[in-house]
Amino acid sequence: MSITVEVARSLEDIDREAYQSLYEASGASFFYDWRFLDAAERSPLLEVLQPYYLALKDRGRLVAFLPAYLQRVSVVDPFGLLAARANLLSQDGQLGLFSHVMHCFDSSIVSTLPSGEVLPLLLNRLAVLARQAQARYFGLLNVADGPLLRHAADHGLSTRHVVDRYYLDFREHAGFDALVAALPTDGRREMTRQLRRFAETDASVTLVEPPFDDRLEQLAQLCQQTTARYGTPQYFPAEVLAQFVRACGNLARLCLVEHRGVVAGGLICFLDKRFLCIWSAGMRYDRTDFSPYTISFAQVYRHAFEQGIPMVEAGRLNERIKARLGLKPLPLYAATGEVRAAAGPTHPHATVLPEVVRHGIAST
Repeated sequence: MSITVEVARSLEDIDREAYQSLYEASGASFFYDWRFLDAAERSPLLEVLQPYYLALKDRGRLVAFLPAYLQRVSVVDPFGLLAARANLLSQDGQLGLFSHVMHCFDSSIVSTLPSGEVLPLLLNRLAVLARQAQARYFGLLNVADGPLLRHAADHGLSTRHVVDRYYLDFREHAGFDALVAALPTDGRREMTRQLRRFAETDASVTLVEPPFDDRLEQLAQLCQQTTARYGTPQYFPAEVLAQFVRACGNLARLCLVEHRGVVAGGLICFLDKRFLCIWSAGMRYDRTDFSPYTISFAQVYRHAFEQGIPMVEAGRLNERIKARLGLKPLPLYAATGEVRAAAGPTHPHATVLPEVVRHGIAST
């Protein structure tokens, strides 16, 4: 093989046809769909100082790809999880160069080669870019892939559990009623109670495909208001969120709970070739006598059974409620390194590679 790593600062500089072939062959999730990447660049939900796209080529053929985003650690860590569990400091405007954006919860490498073959080259270039950008940290966030984590640790990165994401495998249940019967006792009672209350009203719940009307904007407002109640109003800026979802085109679905002409709640979802992802939720509880959150999940569950979708993913956090709804946790890790300039030649045109610092031990 004759391997090179090229770096682009805009998705426009990547050959879309070549990328599409790689993406389809790799089996990567929708987070690496061109439309999602384009939305992340054009309508970033959290401030990005500079995107980078690392393209690994073998004799000119694209064989691996990694997006990375230069951001302030304080911006990329709105919930404080990286500070608390991965020891990434955010004071003094510390910068990090991370893959993927924080709104992705399945970071990986888009590749047709084993991760152990491509990761060293990509990490080395990522570290160089981090040093050049005066970033303190670099690495991959929200990683569940075991082999990728092992290779990252072997090459000097600290791998630490940060948060869980939640999923439900529908192949374990014969249908919606069987799933409800298998829920934990409190979840089964709550689901049954909320479905009964919902049936007694004139409210509706629907799963909507694009093109979307202004109900998307209404739901985006609810998403921002909902996350604001938990102290992070900046996580889903309403106007930008609506732009982001529209840019994703047919990847996106909306689950809408409506009551008397008003969107009372709902979910922004993405349809992957392997699963349906519940990505964001927005609710108000002053318009209905039932829980729009529970009803939204019930509708997504029913849709998954009807369409033969084998898995539903439901993002991170809100652990107690998600467990009650039958979802199971999957650990996500941060694989990160700290960059410092290595001692080296002083010639003005010499290349000084960074070192990865892990537990006080430097390795190249």
